[in-house]
Amino acid sequence: MSWIRRRTRKEEPPAKRLPDLEFLALVRAGLEEFAPGVTQGAQLKGNSLISPHGWAVAVAPPHHGGGRHYDLVALPDVSLQPDVPCFMDCVVSMSADPQDAANTWVQTAGACLLELLDRRADFADHTDPDDERGVPGWHTIMSGAVGLGSDVDENRRLQRALLEANVLHQVADSFTADLESPFFNGVKVFYGGRPGAMQAEIRVNGERHEAASAAMTALGLPEPTTFTTVRLYALLLPIPAGEIEPSYPTTRLDLAPASVHTETHTHGAACACGAPPRPGAPRLRPGPPHLVAKLSEEERRRRVKSDTGAIIIAEGVGNFLKVRLPIRLDDGRTVVYLAWIYLKAAVFDDFVRRVRDDNLAGHRFEGLLCNAIGPWGEDVLRAPSSSAANGSTRTVRSATARFSSPATLCSARC
Repeated sequence: MSWIRRRTRKEEPPAKRLPDLEFLALVRAGLEEFAPGVTQGAQLKGNSLISPHGWAVAVAPPHHGGGRHYDLVALPDVSLQPDVPCFMDCVVSMSADPQDAANTWVQTAGACLLELLDRRADFADHTDPDDERGVPGWHTIMSGAVGLGSDVDENRRLQRALLEANVLHQVADSFTADLESPFFNGVKVFYGGRPGAMQAEIRVNGERHEAASAAMTALGLPEPTTFTTVRLYALLLPIPAGEIEPSYPTTRLDLAPASVHTETHTHGAACACGAPPRPGAPRLRPGPPHLVAKLSEEERRRRVKSDTGAIIIAEGVGNFLKVRLPIRLDDGRTVVYLAWIYLKAAVFDDFVRRVRDDNLAGHRFEGLLCNAIGPWGEDVLRAPSSSAANGSTRTVRSATARFSSPATLCSARC
């Protein structure tokens, strides 16, 4: 699911650019905070951070930008020699702490790298070619939106505007003909600046794409009221003819998913009865919440005030949050439904407040299921659900739901 991340700009940046390995040490620290255990055994050599599990991150010679500019190259599978598939991104140190620049990369392009290797939607969102937020013809892995500015409210306003604009879907026709990699194409979306001097830019595989940037500018995103920038990153993967999934790298992460705790049972990596899914678990995507789906097109345009892909706010209808709903099958596999739940106003306001205060991790909240889930169908509509937010306090990654229904479910009985 898409999310918003909070970042704040601190003091003036340092006078000198850090050496490559010093900056990569900050990237390693950021990755480890973002995904504990992912950098275990990783070494700094030459101009690279190299993992024993087959992925690497390197600093390339800067080809644009100033002295505090870092071009980073992510290599998800270094075993594919001699031409190792990679994707590029760049960050600029805009504060007195260069760790902020490293974290900016980690939470955007780095999140896509982790998700490409993990593929459980714990680090970034997946959208299919026919998804309303997807890129036609391509499987998309997309990070959240990171804001860098001195005003927290302005950060969030621009982050929300960028997500709601659904940029890549809206401007897809302007750049998809130039996606040539048979592995993955890196696309950065950048937006912001100073009042009266706003920029909107899309970079495809490290290079500014003029047509896509112009199409993004034409979307009319709101100008900042003070210096603020927002960015997100996406990987676009081709889908082989006759297949429904892209070809992923052979390299895989093996990170234990975050535990989900209840009063009577502790869920861990070995539990499939409602815990976050195992690698390769089938994932079924929802339609809109049934209350929203019942609206006419005109009513939907009038009532839906916000739709980020993760949250829908519909005036006079309700507040809805997308969650993961793992259900264990008789053969031991876990099917993961991505479903919508309805939250009462007070519960929703508390959820938003915790996001704003970076106090969401581990929070449990109650709602009502808003999708017909097979094989129970409409029998489970409005079924009470109990959800737990996963991820760090800096990130709204996802929530895992459990619900009770007229049917006997493992996820309700464990």
